[in-house]
Amino acid sequence: MPLSLAILRQKALQVAEHLGITDFAASNGFIQRWASRHGLEDVALHGSGASANVEEGAARMAAIRQQLKGVDVDPIYNVDETGLLYRVLPSRSYVPSEDRRTARGLKAMKSKDRITLTLCCNATGTHKVSVTMNCKAAQQMCFPGEGNASPLPYLSQKLSWTDASVFKRWSEEVFVPAVQARTAHHVYFIMENLGCHSFISHPQVTIIELSPNPTAEYQPLDAGIFVLLKNQYKKRLLYRVVCHLNYLLYNGAADPRVARGGGLDEGGQAHLRDAAKFIVEEWDEILGDQIVSCWLKADCLPTEAVARLRLQLGDIQVVAEPTYMDVSHLVAMMANTSLEHEFDGLSGQAQVLAVRRWLTAD
Repeated sequence: MPLSLAILRQKALQVAEHLGITDFAASNGFIQRWASRHGLEDVALHGSGASANVEEGAARMAAIRQQLKGVDVDPIYNVDETGLLYRVLPSRSYVPSEDRRTARGLKAMKSKDRITLTLCCNATGTHKVSVTMNCKAAQQMCFPGEGNASPLPYLSQKLSWTDASVFKRWSEEVFVPAVQARTAHHVYFIMENLGCHSFISHPQVTIIELSPNPTAEYQPLDAGIFVLLKNQYKKRLLYRVVCHLNYLLYNGAADPRVARGGGLDEGGQAHLRDAAKFIVEEWDEILGDQIVSCWLKADCLPTEAVARLRLQLGDIQVVAEPTYMDVSHLVAMMANTSLEHEFDGLSGQAQVLAVRRWLTAD
């Protein structure tokens, strides 16, 4: 459970009551000074790593690595979905000092207009399946008409997250055709252990389910690709908003109102066609090496596959120190020798530490 200032304050009041202290207020200053004395810092939590069952996940990942042993790394895919508030604007602003206490926000700061994005890519970063948008409306006002078709596959359902029928449709209409257009070989599909995923099957695809609630630890897409895509989307959205402000300032538009359904091109809020265009552009700009780095961070592949990916990164791999690069390269070379079995059951980080201890032993 997160230890927020409010929770610490309630605990302090509980302790004071137990000790019979009646004039104790547990002010914010008291809590903050107490936390500082004990080396505690207030941080913003992100992700869901604290909810993952580490022991169960590690056992399942060992089985998955064994299942993928000897498999070429290129036809190994991962799929995951994430939510995107595609209209939301920043909640902080610079204002004149005299307006500091009277400045108010806009509805766009709290916009709840949300779409679900389904992302899929292979381990080498050479095949990025088209991002799929999932929204409640069966037909959006911004899509009808010549030249207004969605640049992304668009699915609809009433629920926020993908259900069994929609995921099966995504598999049959998006994933399988994309794979078959690229290769006739068998592929391996790593995904979350969800009920809606059990309804899909295809003779060319082997489904590999992760352990329950593994996302923060072993999902390559959740190891940085989601964050990268969303950050780039927000930058592009803000750039377009600023361009529209410049237009209003320099042209002196007296009536900034736009027609119903108008998007950024008409001076209104972003609609789904705008969001789809930005997502297509940003997804295309994500580099294969960035995807490979996330697969390595997720640590869901066997030793020989990790060795192939590290060699693919080559000299552009970002490391903390030169010795780490040397040890990592040594581990990659050992993966193709008789010493490979010495690394069975060890994560990539554990392999590096083991070799480093061996090199520094007297």
